[in-house]
Amino acid sequence: MALARLLLLLLLLLLLLLLLGVVMAMASGSGEEDTKVMCAGNACYTFHRAEVGWHGAQERCHLNGGNLAPVRSPSEAEQLRQLLAAGGWPGPAWIGLSLARGHCVQPQEPLRGFGWAAGGEPGDYSAWLAEPAFTCVSARCASLRTAAPSGPAGWADRPCRAPLGAFLCKFSFRGMCGPLPLAGPARVSYTTPFGVRSPRLAVAPFGTLAEVVCEGGPTPVFVLCKGPLEGGGFAWYPSGPLCPVACSHRNGGCQHRCVEVPGEPARCACHAGYFLADDMASCLPEDACHPNPCQGTCLTRPGGFDCVCEAGYTLAPDGRRCLDVDECLDEPCQHECHNTAGSFVCLCRPGYRPAGPGGRHCHDEDECAQPGICPQLCLNIPGSFHCTCLPGYQRQPESGDACLDVDECLRNPCPGHCRNLPGSFECLCPPGFVPEEDGRVCRAAPTDGGKPTGATNSTPRTTGVPRTTSILQTMVTPRTTGAPWSTSILQTLGTPIGVTPPPAPTAVGSAPGMEHGSDGPRLLLYYILGSLVAILLLLAFALALVACRRRAAKQEKRAAKAKNAADNYCWVPEQAENRGAGGERR
Repeated sequence: MALARLLLLLLLLLLLLLLLGVVMAMASGSGEEDTKVMCAGNACYTFHRAEVGWHGAQERCHLNGGNLAPVRSPSEAEQLRQLLAAGGWPGPAWIGLSLARGHCVQPQEPLRGFGWAAGGEPGDYSAWLAEPAFTCVSARCASLRTAAPSGPAGWADRPCRAPLGAFLCKFSFRGMCGPLPLAGPARVSYTTPFGVRSPRLAVAPFGTLAEVVCEGGPTPVFVLCKGPLEGGGFAWYPSGPLCPVACSHRNGGCQHRCVEVPGEPARCACHAGYFLADDMASCLPEDACHPNPCQGTCLTRPGGFDCVCEAGYTLAPDGRRCLDVDECLDEPCQHECHNTAGSFVCLCRPGYRPAGPGGRHCHDEDECAQPGICPQLCLNIPGSFHCTCLPGYQRQPESGDACLDVDECLRNPCPGHCRNLPGSFECLCPPGFVPEEDGRVCRAAPTDGGKPTGATNSTPRTTGVPRTTSILQTMVTPRTTGAPWSTSILQTLGTPIGVTPPPAPTAVGSAPGMEHGSDGPRLLLYYILGSLVAILLLLAFALALVACRRRAAKQEKRAAKAKNAADNYCWVPEQAENRGAGGERR
């Protein structure tokens, strides 16, 4: 009984597993993609029918080595429109155009601020069927659809999370193999590197595996698109022709001539001036590059030729023209970059000179090294220079940055008279005086035995202010009675009238007379003593006046206390009798 129950449970478990397999198979069959493929140039485009959002579609394309298809030109838009038509789907289908969250729509730009999933420059091509909704906070993605059944394809935006029923992928390759060289009837199945199987391809990308089943053949033949071959290019291996039959059928699969030799299989041959390609079926000109079909350099390869551009140029999408590369986009220069045909030139701002390899760096130029650039002093600064003047001079921009002398005497730097000098000034001292250390104060000349010391060969000291070595000649007033003498000095020092007038003034550095060397200090001493006596007399007078006023105030206060009814009378104090030494009255 227990064994029967165990067997029954095992039978039920097997039935459940069988039903589960059937359900999974049905689900897998219902969700299978309808995929179409089209290859041209160096790229393949695939069309997939599946309900996915934009990010899910991009992930599917990226897992196979591609991206959601960009639409950068009218020709690429037409290829994708044909692919949609081959799949029987008018659209919409996801393409690789999106606006990330946090980015705003830019109405003035061709892509309106959107970007391609494959990266690269946005380009100038635009195919919006309607302006995208303006937003800065939500992600928007673009789809491709046709405005009319036979019209051009255009773009429309929608939320990226909203699912669509189809999407388009693009896969780029280094090269392509041409059609398989089939000499006889056969069935072919291409398996591409991006996992799509197709019964027909005009060209197959590098790495495609082709399964060829010849009509009446026992086993399939596998050929691989490989390369690059010697001289460039890609070709099928092993080479053809495949499924060979007699030359009577399709010319044996040969492009030019089919040759049959008794006892040998049919083979292909070429006309004069051509050679047999690596596929052993097609023929190529002996010099496919003559005349040169390329704008740059032409390289002959099996099955055709390749165009190569010089440095600084890149091959155009048509594979023949060469387009200039704007090297300045990589910012190779320190300051400014100017793009030229096939190259670029680095430029430095004014005040700098090119340096380093290729002149890409800029060093400051020392303009002050040029003679005569400034009238006096030159100060070099980054990218320029600055003219300045020596102490005692001032710049005059209206005179061409000339340096003019400053008249320091206008600021009255001397206690006496001042004489302006080029770039400086000097203070002048009267006779019998010599300048102090600062050159602005005069002191009495020292004497030694009635003669000034150091008066004959004295030299002015340099302390930043030039010294004078002569007296002020304008202070000398000529008299009619004899030699000139300085009336202003005598009157100021209070010299008596009877004093003999001093001799004519001479320079401080000259040798004055003996009486001149002693009169100066004596007159100065008289002046100081007279001033002190006058000040003391004024102070004594002021103190006496204050004491008198205080005494009068005390007497008035005492008299106010002694007032009685006879306020109108004045009391005269009784005078004491004058007595002599013996007490008798005089």
